[in-house]
Amino acid sequence: MCHKSDYFSNYSKILREVRDIAKQRGAEQDIKLMAVTKYACAEQIAQLMQGGQVDIIGESRLKESLQKWSSPLLKDYHPQKFFIGRIQTNKAEKIINNFDCICSLDCLHIAECLEQKAAKYNKEICCLIQVKLTDRETQSGILPQQAGGLIESVKRTCPHIKLKGIMAIAPNTKDEEVLRSCFKKAKDVFDKYFGRGDYLSLGMSGDYKIAVEQGSNLPRIGSAVFERI
Repeated sequence: MCHKSDYFSNYSKILREVRDIAKQRGAEQDIKLMAVTKYACAEQIAQLMQGGQVDIIGESRLKESLQKWSSPLLKDYHPQKFFIGRIQTNKAEKIINNFDCICSLDCLHIAECLEQKAAKYNKEICCLIQVKLTDRETQSGILPQQAGGLIESVKRTCPHIKLKGIMAIAPNTKDEEVLRSCFKKAKDVFDKYFGRGDYLSLGMSGDYKIAVEQGSNLPRIGSAVFERI
């Protein structure tokens, strides 16, 4: 059952908050907000989109995403779709053909698979490198100290992949100093290899304010927009 609420109002409030935070470092114009719709149904997404302009949405489950976005309720809405889930090689072709950006590139093997599929369609695919900031074995991503090597390899060997920045997920902690330290590691990689116009996607519903303080320009907000489903 999909429960109605003013989702766009939530979205707009958070966007104002992050722009105010970014304004303190003169970067409010660079901030975008990714509305993570992976747990939302088509009716909820439609209500969000009806409220006003939402530029970027994030999905992590390919099959469910394709089902939702084929709904008649969403046929008139065309936000940029960012894939934020783990990439399975057998689904790479569908991901490339249904998403505008892949945020979870974390190894050369996957990059080579994406390159092969993108070359097949003579298509350039936008990707973010996923950096791992936790010690959880289930957490995807490449370690910050290894990210540079991957970035350089992809740029050298994968002409159909356009690298556009960094995505990372922080540890599940309330310790703000731990969060700041983790976000700084991702920011350091970003500053070395990327610049203005690229994406540093840090922060989710529980830590986005700290992430934006530390330089994130594309926080990913799901539950704070849609409430927990």
